[in-house]
Amino acid sequence: MNPYATLVDFMLANISPEKVLSFRVSEEVHDYFYSLLDKEKNGTATPDEVETINNFMNVEHIMRLAKAKAKQYAHQ
Repeated sequence: MNPYATLVDFMLANISPEKVLSFRVSEEVHDYFYSLLDKEKNGTATPDEVETINNFMNVEHIMRLAKAKAKQYAHQ
């Protein structure tokens, strides 16, 4: 069983597909993430910052899965 799919199913059982589809991170979070990516690209990111990047990427993956499934629910 895919743990990401399990989380996505839980989200969609408790949050409307429309809310999932409209979710966006704040500008502050967006800017912070891209500043970390710049640091990683330049080789100046700390191990904690690299871990934060990986965590952001995991959350992004989950949200992409959730939004894809929410689109299916919204069109039914």
